[in-house]
Amino acid sequence: MSFLPENGGSGSPDELLAGLNEPQREAVLENSAPLLVLAGAGSGKTRVITTKIAWCIRALGIAPWKILAVTFTNKAAGEMRDRVLAMVPDANPQDFMIRTFHSFGAWFLRRHGELLGLNSGFTIYDDEDSLSLLASAYPEFKKKELSPYMKKIAAAKDRGITAGASLGFVKDKRLPEMFDAYQRRLHAIGNVDFADLIGRSIELLDAHPDIADKMRNRFRVILVDEYQDSNPAQFELLARLVGSDTILCVVGDDDQSIYRFRGAEIKNILSFPEKYPGTRIIKLEQNYRSTGNILAVAGAVISHNTSRHEKTLWTDNPNGQKPLLTYVDDDKAEARLIGQMISQDKNYRETAILYRTNAQSMNFELVLPRMGIPVKVIGSLRFYEREEVKDGLALVSLALNHRDEVSFRRMANKPTRGLGASGMDKLLELATKHDGDLFQTMDDALESGLLSGKAAQGITAFRHMFDEALALLDSGDNVGFASVLVEKSGLLAYYRQMDEKNETETKEGNLGALINMFAEYEKGREGIIACLENISLDPTTLGVEGKDDGNYVKLITMHNTKGLEFDRVFVTGLEDGLFPGKMDDEDDMEEERRLFYVAVTRARETLVLTSARRRMIWGRVSYQLQSPFIDEIPSGLLTVRGNRPGRGVYGWTSGSAGGSGSFPGSFPGVFSGASARGGGYGERTYGENGYGNRGGSLDEKRARSRRYGDGTYVRRKDSGTSGVFSDPSLAVAMAARVEKKKAEAEPVQDNEKRYDVGQRVLSHDYGMGEVVKAEDDRTGRQVIDVVFETGRKARFISRFAVLDKIGE
Repeated sequence: MSFLPENGGSGSPDELLAGLNEPQREAVLENSAPLLVLAGAGSGKTRVITTKIAWCIRALGIAPWKILAVTFTNKAAGEMRDRVLAMVPDANPQDFMIRTFHSFGAWFLRRHGELLGLNSGFTIYDDEDSLSLLASAYPEFKKKELSPYMKKIAAAKDRGITAGASLGFVKDKRLPEMFDAYQRRLHAIGNVDFADLIGRSIELLDAHPDIADKMRNRFRVILVDEYQDSNPAQFELLARLVGSDTILCVVGDDDQSIYRFRGAEIKNILSFPEKYPGTRIIKLEQNYRSTGNILAVAGAVISHNTSRHEKTLWTDNPNGQKPLLTYVDDDKAEARLIGQMISQDKNYRETAILYRTNAQSMNFELVLPRMGIPVKVIGSLRFYEREEVKDGLALVSLALNHRDEVSFRRMANKPTRGLGASGMDKLLELATKHDGDLFQTMDDALESGLLSGKAAQGITAFRHMFDEALALLDSGDNVGFASVLVEKSGLLAYYRQMDEKNETETKEGNLGALINMFAEYEKGREGIIACLENISLDPTTLGVEGKDDGNYVKLITMHNTKGLEFDRVFVTGLEDGLFPGKMDDEDDMEEERRLFYVAVTRARETLVLTSARRRMIWGRVSYQLQSPFIDEIPSGLLTVRGNRPGRGVYGWTSGSAGGSGSFPGSFPGVFSGASARGGGYGERTYGENGYGNRGGSLDEKRARSRRYGDGTYVRRKDSGTSGVFSDPSLAVAMAARVEKKKAEAEPVQDNEKRYDVGQRVLSHDYGMGEVVKAEDDRTGRQVIDVVFETGRKARFISRFAVLDKIGE
């Protein structure tokens, strides 16, 4: 086998190591102990992983098929495979096992799933399919009522909890019953949901030690990328694949663990050395992406987290310009100002606007195009989520799995075939006599006269359509197979008519794209199964998405930016309650800091942070406090423009930032010469003029970041705008509170902030309320329950609660 390193060369395995820094080199060569590679943002982790795979093949003589590399997206897996092939060009691409966790689970269950009663043609249900299946077991409930239960079932599976397990800790006793009923139906149909790809693989490995031994003997090397994003079930699957002599390497960054809401468990990476004794930890701390000043801001905030492996990013890149923090009057001014900045050089392709919630994109979508700036929302409705595409896929799935009740329910009467609800119930009841085989059920119903009239005619044509389509598929005609299903089901005509009514729709074209896609796979059933699997595991590969020149500003939620980088990044909405959002505990706060770290480290050269004094939220004007993250950035690291918000007793005030008018000269060629609407956009260095450089301990700074400014604003009950208090006595009480704050020489320490039951409190979000419960959690932090006059109930961690005590 010949060898061609990425940068060329004579072919010696040692040339693989050329250009690696010392920690990267050590990570490639360490094969004697479990290895945890802590790879900071932009530190070249993908190069380390791919070089390590190539090194195992070229230097250690390990066959590619004995190396399992796991990452979290099919796109990343494909890129990894391409880079390894560039280093080992004579290797057979089919020999590589570079997959996602779920793709590995699908591969494993396709080969051994019959031991669990699965067949190789099982369908992988998405969220909508799973909800439909649960709804079929509980017809007395509406889908929207069942949706929270389905989410809890999926979350339980991600945590490694199986149906039938003790759920005594669950308050809603209906959940265990629904979990069991859902899983029984899923098993009866012979399909799996997304979480089952992991959970049922674990089940199989536990039930069949011989298969587990076979897997451990096969995979001599196991590498896991983005390990900080793994969930407890994936943690357990990995543990079952690792043998006593397995070369194990996991790569990740606990500072970039931002998917807890999807089930990711940061403890997996934090506790790795305890799980695998003798672990060696190598830190990749040199960043090749961002300027020094950008890294300084990111590092300043993330260093406040306690649940992390200690590390500090550094770079040989120039320090560059200081990141800009700009205060604006409201969310519309935020969009206009960013538009003016972008208009200076029109570098749309390398510009991204990041926000915490999807709702924040609206102003950018409206304002920027009016300024002649092209934009695109990244992560909007994807091709496979569109109704017409899901309909086509349901027909294909039913053709391959005759027990797929969810797909049958979706398509048996779409477009209408005269099969009403009673007819559907009759068919599904009859299906129990045929072990769930819906094709045999339709045949029986037609022969016995169970269906008559229009329903019989419709189901007859529906049933014959599948025979015709499957005959084409078995002859190797993938396109013919899909075309018959889409056309003879009436689906194509149904959506063509919709397109004619709405000229902006392209539903017919989407069905055509779906049909064309099947032509790209191996002819026959195996190819269609592979296509369906790829769709389930990597929906971004579908349709025509992404086939553009990219010359537009990217609008992206912060959670969708992992793996991306841009020359210029705007991190917007740095306001308490928005970013970070309202936190239940310290773990939530640390996750939000990690999200800030990820957002900031997407920027190569230019970083702009924005904070609005007021923002329209749910149709009401909300007056905002700046994000506490801003107070966690040391003085001197930011250039600040605009007026820092503060609150007066009867309205909104702001402290002067000094200067006005032009954009800062520290951003030459990008912002210079533009004027800001509304005035007041002066420039100063963060920490000057008494802001951000007030000294004191970290706890003091945190306390200050959570308190009102020079006064307190209270929103009227009947209005979302500023104005007087609804109760005049509150104005007196709050004025006294303001004076007391001004007289305090030192801020209140976080750990001294406690509330008593019966204490009257004031929230700028919810109004007047009373503490009805106060207790300490297991970590000693006080947790309080407050009932507000509006009837709303809320729970707060005392140290984070922005609540003023009334009567003190």
